[in-house]
Amino acid sequence: MVVGGREYLYESRAERGFIYICLANSLVKEYLDQPPAVAFHWPDGRRGEHTFDALLTLTNNTRVAVDVKPKSKVLRSKIVEIQRLIEEQVGSSFAEIYLLRTEDHIHPDDVHDAQLQLRARQFACRASDDVVRKLVNSLHGWCRLRDLVAASGRGGSAFNAAIRLIGEGLLEVRDRSRISYECFVRRARA
Repeated sequence: MVVGGREYLYESRAERGFIYICLANSLVKEYLDQPPAVAFHWPDGRRGEHTFDALLTLTNNTRVAVDVKPKSKVLRSKIVEIQRLIEEQVGSSFAEIYLLRTEDHIHPDDVHDAQLQLRARQFACRASDDVVRKLVNSLHGWCRLRDLVAASGRGGSAFNAAIRLIGEGLLEVRDRSRISYECFVRRARA
């Protein structure tokens, strides 16, 4: 898949969804897919190597090593043990945090919303951003996203502006619903 002119490698639908979620997350500064393999030793002394699916660098420079696996393969792959051994033997010289993500962590609505975020960023329009931001600042309670867009008088560019405001955390979606014209939004609480 190509996002922002860069190609990202993945081996499963869950991994693809995880990439979208990370790229849309403002806390993720850098996403490195398939970083260099990490060497470790099994308890019996044998040498092992493991390639994580991703190495994230967060905005605070914390590095997060991530494996994305179907939960049906977690036990058989011994990934929990491999991560534990790497964390014990290599530790923070590779990453400060080690995570395992399965389909339980990668909800289709979150993937959809991330894809919307990434698309909306491609169509930035300062005038629409300003109009929608002004409307959001005057909101008192919930409204449908379509009503906010209609009130702006700016059409699809206002929808994209609202999506960007959701990504910035200035506008929130009720009950973490999937972002659509029909979802309810309000100005985020401070």
